[in-house]
Amino acid sequence: MRSRWTKITAGGAAAFLITLALVSGSVYAVLQAITWLEVPDHGWPWERVATESAAGALTNMAEVTVGVLGVAITVVSIIVELAATRYSQRITDLFLRDRTNLATLSFFVLTSVLVVWINVTLGPGEPPRVMALFELGLLSASLLALLPYFAYVFDFLSPTRVVSLIASNGTAAVRRAAAGGSVETNRRLLIMSLEQLGDVVHKAVQNQDRAIATAAISALREIMVEAVDRKAELPDAWFDAYEDLHNDSDFVAFHRDVVRRLVPRRTWVEMKGLRQYQTTFGESILHARDVGHLVAIQTRRLAVRAAEAGDEHAFHLALRFLNTFCRAAVNARDVRTAYNLLNEYRLLAQGLLGTPLQPHLLEVAAHIKGYGQLAFGAKLSFILETAAYDLCSLLEGVHAAKAPEHDALLDVFLDVDREPGGDAAQEASLRGVRKAQVKLALWYLVSGEPERARRIHRDMQLEPLARIRSIRAELEATVDEEFWEISDRGANFDWLDDDRRAHLDEFFGWFEL
Repeated sequence: MRSRWTKITAGGAAAFLITLALVSGSVYAVLQAITWLEVPDHGWPWERVATESAAGALTNMAEVTVGVLGVAITVVSIIVELAATRYSQRITDLFLRDRTNLATLSFFVLTSVLVVWINVTLGPGEPPRVMALFELGLLSASLLALLPYFAYVFDFLSPTRVVSLIASNGTAAVRRAAAGGSVETNRRLLIMSLEQLGDVVHKAVQNQDRAIATAAISALREIMVEAVDRKAELPDAWFDAYEDLHNDSDFVAFHRDVVRRLVPRRTWVEMKGLRQYQTTFGESILHARDVGHLVAIQTRRLAVRAAEAGDEHAFHLALRFLNTFCRAAVNARDVRTAYNLLNEYRLLAQGLLGTPLQPHLLEVAAHIKGYGQLAFGAKLSFILETAAYDLCSLLEGVHAAKAPEHDALLDVFLDVDREPGGDAAQEASLRGVRKAQVKLALWYLVSGEPERARRIHRDMQLEPLARIRSIRAELEATVDEEFWEISDRGANFDWLDDDRRAHLDEFFGWFEL
């Protein structure tokens, strides 16, 4: 099935062809009118087609027609090969499946065959008028169609159009299967679409083509979301994909039990798509962080969509991949990527509010704490500080929503900090954790809940008073809401609004400074 954009392009090429035909016909009509004025007995054009003088010209038409076919095939082959080299070797399959390409190339071939046959069967003397006119029409149509068709091919193979077409093919396969279409055929088409997009992403990352990578990553999520949304409509046979997957390149390294578990969980489409993300994320660490961040964003959006649909297995699968990405970032000591990933965890937890899977936000918060502490142990202290601020922001949202998970989430937050062990960088990080806890305590005071602020005070009361004083001084000294460098979040962690600043004396007064 062609995408809406491809149909529009085909229509544009057809309009271009009609315009050329009208212009050519108009010019020819004007020339004929001038000829009739000069030679009144010139006669109608088709009356002179069936003459011996025209027979020689008709004989040369075969060479011209075959030449047109040769030019078309040569140019198209070069363009397709270049696109396949740049994007994916599967582009050739995509090109040959398109109806416009098949119809146009078939027309060129049939025109060449018919013109050759007509010229071979023409006898001496005047040629048959019908055959001569038909041959002339075919050749004219071939010549007129050549330029519009090249425009169509260039447009068809543009990166964004290719990605859009592949995504359309994938989502259409899901819809056809949900509507009662062939399960095996549509499953194979869907697998092909996911692999094509995966190839496009990998090539784009290797070529440092961010725009193409961005489009393909988004298209992968589009297909996976379609599978989640249509899951209730799909037949049970659709999810029994073990035979198609256990030897698949994305699953061949997995134990067979892992692949078998996808059947009852009904998550093979999500697993296939997320495996493309995993490969892309691995290639992007330390080299293309914006691509890795986009992978995390789309994984988080998939998890939120699964939560909204109440699909617990799909949600946990996406969460496990986010965990895999975070572990990889920490192992690679890629602080910037881990910083971005923690923000996606926070947004994921906030996205669970009001969904059937809302209680799982505690699980997400535990991962924020866990990977912050993992990074802390690896001497990546800033990541723990980031985790604390993300949990602080999450708690504010949960508190505002009056979610029942609030108190349990506060327990997680107060357990983030660890003893520094004498390391200066870790000491600074723990100061950041304490500042995040102070910000939350001030939030509670602004909200009129001093008892919860007191709970944070009790957790901090064993801190050295000198550290408490310096934390207050740093918070008071931060007056810019935006961070002084360009960052993905743009926020200054230590900044306090006027409402919170108004309660600084009250909170720090509890420490008897």
